[in-house]
Amino acid sequence: MKVTEKTEKTENNEIQLFVQGEGITEIQLVRIPEKSTLGELVRKLNLVFMEANATAGDDFIFLLEDSERELKSDKTIKELGIKNRERIHIHSCRKIKVGVNFNGKEAGHSFPPSKTIAKVKRWADKQFGIEGVDATEHALQICGTAKRPDEDVHIGSLVQSPNCQVSFDLVPKKRVEGAI
Repeated sequence: MKVTEKTEKTENNEIQLFVQGEGITEIQLVRIPEKSTLGELVRKLNLVFMEANATAGDDFIFLLEDSERELKSDKTIKELGIKNRERIHIHSCRKIKVGVNFNGKEAGHSFPPSKTIAKVKRWADKQFGIEGVDATEHALQICGTAKRPDEDVHIGSLVQSPNCQVSFDLVPKKRVEGAI
């Protein structure tokens, strides 16, 4: 996991947030005063969005990691009860349509963009009846690529609006072939 840090002077009542979102491929560590709103957080990250060719707009939603409850952008971080070093997701898609392929079968479900790869993987394991050691030996790989996102990656960071969908193959982590 790579973490890119926005450096600034530390002030009283300033907290650190781990931010992922639309077009943000690396987790951003942001320092921001608790009295700031989530809208101000977007403005602080505007350069990151520009570099990612994502448009920072008023239609963004804010979610805590793995949560479906949208946070109000005009409320302060303190009012929302967001704690130091929490993980926030910023996206314009309210749901991400996820497809997973395994052994010639496909399963699909819609998740909030703040859902982690680990949680999507657990869902896929249940869909295909994979348990125990077998589950630990498989990983989600983005279809048509060799990319296997880390378990703490939010699925929303893999897509940009208006394309609010992603497909994975459930693949063995390591294949051992040959005689011993």
